[in-house]
Amino acid sequence: MANIKDKLLTGLVGPVIISHRYGKTYLRSKPSKVKNPRTPGQVNQRGKFKAASNFVSLNLDELIRPYWNPEARRNAMSGQNLFCKLNTHAFDGNGNVDVNRLKFSSGNLGEIKNLKVEKEKGNCLRFTWNNNSRDRKTCGSNQFKLFIMAPDLRVKELSCEAIRKSESFLLYLDECDYSNFFCFFWNSKLQLASRSEVINCREYLEE
Repeated sequence: MANIKDKLLTGLVGPVIISHRYGKTYLRSKPSKVKNPRTPGQVNQRGKFKAASNFVSLNLDELIRPYWNPEARRNAMSGQNLFCKLNTHAFDGNGNVDVNRLKFSSGNLGEIKNLKVEKEKGNCLRFTWNNNSRDRKTCGSNQFKLFIMAPDLRVKELSCEAIRKSESFLLYLDECDYSNFFCFFWNSKLQLASRSEVINCREYLEE
């Protein structure tokens, strides 16, 4: 179907596709047949993209809308599209995820420097890092965000009052089924995140 935009005819007119680019008009034939390759590589890639999209659907309210949408808008994208663009490679065609390749956040806020985790008495974990505040964006008031991810790939944000200049956060572990922690810094005023870090919590829970 053709459309008229700014007095220019665009789209499909019979067997011809009309388009405009840099002030010039281009005509091309409508393809007689749309290729839909079913090679193993293509099938695997589609499976990976489907898995990334399913992850987004599971975690829209907890992760994508609050933390991915702001960065996506800077790139004229949706949070879902940005997440899939940066994370499809972390999934396989069967829906499994490599957590070490998963980008849980996107943004150029200063990273979590020298993040360490230690088990303490009373079923607690202490997270520590260095305060690398340096400018208006990467400042001491950046919030420390902490998420858990269950084996079914659903994520949950944990309550956390720590900020960058705190250099420490003590987490009291609950009896629940989860396997990984993801953390990043967040500038709430600028709606900007740092690169995420992942921690396999099984090695601490099983000690």
